[in-house]
Amino acid sequence: METAVAAAIYGIAIPLWLYLWHAAEGFSQMRNVRYLWLPFTFALLYLGGNLLLVLFFHEVGLSHYEESRFAFIGERAMIAVQATASVLIVATIVYGLTIRKVPLNFIRFMVFSFVALLGFMAPILWVPESMPGGFATLRHFQTVALIFGLFYCVSGIVVLLKDLVEHGEARVHISSADRSWTE
Repeated sequence: METAVAAAIYGIAIPLWLYLWHAAEGFSQMRNVRYLWLPFTFALLYLGGNLLLVLFFHEVGLSHYEESRFAFIGERAMIAVQATASVLIVATIVYGLTIRKVPLNFIRFMVFSFVALLGFMAPILWVPESMPGGFATLRHFQTVALIFGLFYCVSGIVVLLKDLVEHGEARVHISSADRSWTE
């Protein structure tokens, strides 16, 4: 039963990723920002890889094992949330001082990232200790939210970097005489 539920979570997550990517205007942005193929494709690979792992190797451990996996997911989620917040803060400062216009697509991807990480990954669902399958199901659900959040964050960073390169005015080169960085 738990294997079927976990497989369904990933089976639904793949078309959901495609739909949400479209909603975030990711497909149209991929024409202008070619590197967006990377987070888009890697998200699909991770979702598909997890689906295959569930289908071929899924087993539900005891409650204490399943519960311990949440620390693993939580650590990665905190890194993602901190990175997303840091990128958003730095981008706002840099753009506020220089270009004075933050790219809309960057903001869009960051909003999708925050919704996935904080709206679907962070909330707690209390599962009775006697239901290790419930812990396993919740773990897979949170893994999908984490994958979505991470790759939306990466997409936002890619859009931001492309925009910074297009608007950057500083020229950095290495002086051949002393190999030091100069502007």
